[in-house]
Order: sequence, then C-alpha cells, then structure tokens
Amino acid sequence: MGDCEFCAEFQGSGPARFRSMYEGVASHRIIAKTDRFVVIPTLGQIFEGSLLILPTAHVETCAALDDGARAEMLGLVDNMVTRCAVWGSPIVFEHGATSAMGGGCGLHHAHLHVVPLPKRTRPELMFPEASATAKDLAEAWRALSGSNHYLLIGHSDGVRLRNLDIHPGTFQSQFFRRRIAEHFSLDRPWDWRSYKGIEPAVLKVLAESVPDAV
Repeated sequence: MGDCEFCAEFQGSGPARFRSMYEGVASHRIIAKTDRFVVIPTLGQIFEGSLLILPTAHVETCAALDDGARAEMLGLVDNMVTRCAVWGSPIVFEHGATSAMGGGCGLHHAHLHVVPLPKRTRPELMFPEASATAKDLAEAWRALSGSNHYLLIGHSDGVRLRNLDIHPGTFQSQFFRRRIAEHFSLDRPWDWRSYKGIEPAVLKVLAESVPDAV
C-alpha cells in the first residue's frame, strides 16, 4: 500500500522513518521472519527489547488475518515472547483500527506489540476498561473477527479486550503505551514519535539478533 509506513520500509522504497533515521547505521531492523510475518524492534523503546510483530502484506488488524496466517503469527508470537523474556516479563497488546475508523497510532497496518515489563503485571491492571476476557490471543482474535476497532492486552494468564464497535469509548492514540508509562512512572516519552534520534536500545537488540545489520 503506497502510503503505509511499514509497507514502504519492507519493500525498500518510499519514505520510511527507520530508513531515514538509521541510514548508514543499520541496513534493516528485521530480527526474525516467517513466510508472512516479520519481527522488528519498536522505534520508541519504552522498555529495552520491545518488539513489533506484523504481516509483510498490508492487513489492517490482526483480527482480520485469515486462519492460516493467524496460526503462523501465533507460533511466531510464542517464540518472541520467549525471546523477550530475557529482558523482562513480556506482555502483548494491540490497538486494532481500520483506516475507515481511524484510531490506533495512525499506522493502519496490523502490528502486535511485545513489551518486556520490569515485573509481571496483570492485564486487568493495565486495562480495567476491558469489556471481555479470553484465555489467549487466538480466542481474542476470533472474538474480534470483523471488528473495525478494538483494544487487547494480555500474557499467558489471559487476555483482556474491548470491541469498540460494540462498546465504544474514548481511547487516545497509543493508549497502552500511555498506560504503561503511567503505571511504571517512566521518565521517558510514551509517544514513539518523540524518539527523534538513533536509540541505543534499538541498536542493542539488532546487534544481539542480527549482527550483520549494524
């Protein structure tokens, strides 16, 4: 998709924030991949080791993936949660929003965050506004199939979710990044766009995962 930041980055053409910021420093930021998905360190490392898992094809939300792609992604999520555990206690979250609905962080290309928190934190503390629970991501995405706008957060103990098509509310851009920053009283920005320069944490993740990239 021509105006998608992630599509431009993965296809190697068009404007992409990572390429413009890290040109001459890192050739790419893909640390793992499958046939249909890639894993990259997040720009705006709210905690060191924060990752994004996303499809290479332009799909707007994870809940919109077909069954085969979803199964492939879930396997990759399991692997990345295990990898992320060396940095902290992993939690996953998504603000799924289609371009027609707006919302999310303004990037309408499906992406799941995997963030290593400094300590294990119950999803309900991060998201008391949730309207439903699921035992895992697979069940959550099935429940959200067809939704144009939703929020979910969880780990191995379960997932909390809210389908905003059915239970609307006011949830700002980068909702979970804001909530995590507040919960842990962080002195660094929650907004990934505020990270203007090269981040040592991004380079560290790349050096440990794909040394040839840096």
